[in-house]
Amino acid sequence: MQLSQSLRLKQKQSMVMTPRLQQAIRMLQMNNLDLQTYLETEALENPFMEVQQADTDNERLLSISEGSEVEALNGAAADTGLDRAMQDGTAMVEDKKPATAENVQETNQYESAEFDFEARLNSQMSTVSQAAENDWDMISTRISERAISLMAHVEKQIELSQMSETQKIMAYVLASHLEPSGWLGKSLEDIAEEKGLDIEDLTPILQNLQSLEPTGLFARDLKECLRLQALEQQTITPQFEVFLNHLELLALGKLDVLQRKCKCSEADLRDMLDTVRSFDPKPGMKFDDSNEIIHAPDLVVFKKEGNWVVDLNRSTLPGIVIDEKYAEELDRKIKEKEAREFSANALSSARWLKRAMEQRNNTTLIISAEIIKQQTTFLDKGPTHLKPLLLRDVAKAVSMHESTVSRVTSGIMIETPIGCFPLKSFFSVSLNSQSDSTENASAAAVRNKIQELVNRESPSDPLSDDAIAEIISKQGITLARRTVAKYRQLLKIPSSTERRRRAKISNLG
Repeated sequence: MQLSQSLRLKQKQSMVMTPRLQQAIRMLQMNNLDLQTYLETEALENPFMEVQQADTDNERLLSISEGSEVEALNGAAADTGLDRAMQDGTAMVEDKKPATAENVQETNQYESAEFDFEARLNSQMSTVSQAAENDWDMISTRISERAISLMAHVEKQIELSQMSETQKIMAYVLASHLEPSGWLGKSLEDIAEEKGLDIEDLTPILQNLQSLEPTGLFARDLKECLRLQALEQQTITPQFEVFLNHLELLALGKLDVLQRKCKCSEADLRDMLDTVRSFDPKPGMKFDDSNEIIHAPDLVVFKKEGNWVVDLNRSTLPGIVIDEKYAEELDRKIKEKEAREFSANALSSARWLKRAMEQRNNTTLIISAEIIKQQTTFLDKGPTHLKPLLLRDVAKAVSMHESTVSRVTSGIMIETPIGCFPLKSFFSVSLNSQSDSTENASAAAVRNKIQELVNRESPSDPLSDDAIAEIISKQGITLARRTVAKYRQLLKIPSSTERRRRAKISNLG
């Protein structure tokens, strides 16, 4: 075989991610708190840029009603309307009307037509913010090293748990009632009544949450907090149970009475005292106690005149103000070439950042509005009515790329009348239904049905996987026994044989 060298010319087209576009995509993935940190760092390098809270007086919201559509306008369409929408980061979808250039002003997406958006801006602002690129590692470090809050710690564990999406939503509801101590601030009864939930659904959720680290979180009182830690360390005994039931005697210093109650020796009592002293009565206090981080949703959903309305959380959303007068004044006074170049670059960077942030806000609104429109039944009737929804469903509805939807929903928190939880909690896969007229059932909702059936079964006669599959199939949802078994294992529910055995042991006690 003969080898030879040759030169060839070949033309090809490729997509180049400019530094500015990379910067815009990074901003798209940030929540309000991270965005605030990022912009403040940028402002330190830019004399024309100031970071402040957005205007809260604007009344234009994004409302979702039956029959309305939400769509992103093409970049070439209605630039004047685009600029108007960018001024406040929200838009109105008129009731009962499709969204058009006349009744919606929105920005374009970041995946296909957004490159046109980039080209249009490049004609006006040709210089990238080098400071943003150079300082990105430092900015990322500032964001990642921020002291983690109790809520952020709990949310991360909920996200990684094997609970169904419906159960996770109810877990977020319970988590929103955590006190700084790590205890649950309200009774299950009060939470269930306030949120319109079934206490039988919340009880197993609470049990799951009480297994999170550090042990003792979600306890309802001191006794339960200490008991959870004793169980985790396998130091629980009948005597220790009595000890925990009479903690008031310990507080009063009546150790002799407590010893008689426990029917133990003085040495045993001393050992139990040492054990209790080793526990943390307020496990939540080891986290950052900043309420801003714990209770700061990026989006807010509420009802207005019968329609669900989505808006950016103006109390935490930062804004950019550009000092154009100062820029003009410097332009008149500065004569040196390097100084004029620095001034021009800084002003260009500030304008780009402002436009990119407004694009981020509008893209977030479009996507979140479509998600809420798809899940109005969930908002009206509760977590058990979560519908199947995929990233591609939302992407298709708003004419954006699926990766854009994924970026926006990855870290956004949304406040609803039910509670505050990640926007991505609204996504769930579906199972086929028997009837063409019946919508596909959310897998999360099916897992929740399985949990409900187990919660309500007779302990002495638990339901088998076949029985559960038959009951759910009668509700119009095709479900095989092996599917029930898989979901039961995900929910950490023992088999019917094991549940029956545990019930017998419990009755013997």
